[in-house]
Amino acid sequence: MARRVKKKSAKHRTHKVLKSGRPKRRQVEFSVFYEDYIPPKLVVRDKQVKQIQQTMDNFLKNGIAPNLLLTGVTGSGKTATLQYALNDYDKKAYIFVKCKQMKGIKEVLAFIGNLKPLARQRAPELLPKVIENLKKERKAIVLDDVAVIPSWVELLGYMDGIYRAVQSPVIVTTNMFRFLDSLPDDVRHTLLFFRVDFPAYNAVELYQIIKDRVKLSRTRIPDASLKLIGAIASDVGSARDALVMTRTAIELGKTKENDIQELHKTIEEQAYRDYIGRLPPKERLALEFILRQYKVTKTPIPIREITKNLRLSPSRTSQLVTSLEQYDIITTQVQYSKDGGKFRTIQPDEWLVERVAKGEIEL
Repeated sequence: MARRVKKKSAKHRTHKVLKSGRPKRRQVEFSVFYEDYIPPKLVVRDKQVKQIQQTMDNFLKNGIAPNLLLTGVTGSGKTATLQYALNDYDKKAYIFVKCKQMKGIKEVLAFIGNLKPLARQRAPELLPKVIENLKKERKAIVLDDVAVIPSWVELLGYMDGIYRAVQSPVIVTTNMFRFLDSLPDDVRHTLLFFRVDFPAYNAVELYQIIKDRVKLSRTRIPDASLKLIGAIASDVGSARDALVMTRTAIELGKTKENDIQELHKTIEEQAYRDYIGRLPPKERLALEFILRQYKVTKTPIPIREITKNLRLSPSRTSQLVTSLEQYDIITTQVQYSKDGGKFRTIQPDEWLVERVAKGEIEL
């Protein structure tokens, strides 16, 4: 079984000196602002790193460990923290599945089992071979952003079968807070996920993160501007937003406080336009219905209304709602009826509601 490996220390960097004796100007290292960059040291999330590494250590030492559910809002550092923690281990100790890059369940299983399936093969036919290969070389299975996989609940059913047969720990990341409620009882009880929460970053934490990345990029930006970026991004607690804003400010050479305010407005509007522009027809239709109903009622909309009015199955409605929720364009919550029953409702993002009403964003 693969062992934990020792991290290599960063090499000391020195300035190149020109013949004139002046230091050569270095190019800005923009790669440190991207989400796939793993920094030498995380300035936040020590607790979560320890929880992940404790699971990996138990698996490597004792051959068994609890399954982990890493949950938090988009941009709360789930993937970055997970990659940082796993960077301490031999890559043979785990299988890291980037679900955003997978077409479906069959592709995920093939990746886990290191298989090249035939076009006609289906997921159930692959499962025995996946289990056989994992028994030969047991590894932890990481499913990053698992809910983007169509029929992800069914995928967790396959993970249930793998875990029963091999006892390979499963680590899942998701921004769905009701993730466990969507699983069948037998799957939830077998996998028995231990929850690792990622609270939204606050302004101070975001400031610490981007300040560290600016230093790693070998450039400078006014401290007051960094604090402003941290405060702006803390509205949703997203390090991703803070890093994008910092990188863009440096690229444009607009790093003063008033520049940051204007940049924030531009980025937010463009992000919404890009997302809405890429919406498939059904998701766009569902969003149009949600905004139209909210304009009339000014209250959260029961999800069942989408099912009824758009003539969709409950499962298809759930997929559409999940897709919209992943991008923070809507939020869902559970409400109670007068007879004691429960039902889910949708609340559209107020910023989007205002922009659509003013005609600044068109669906």
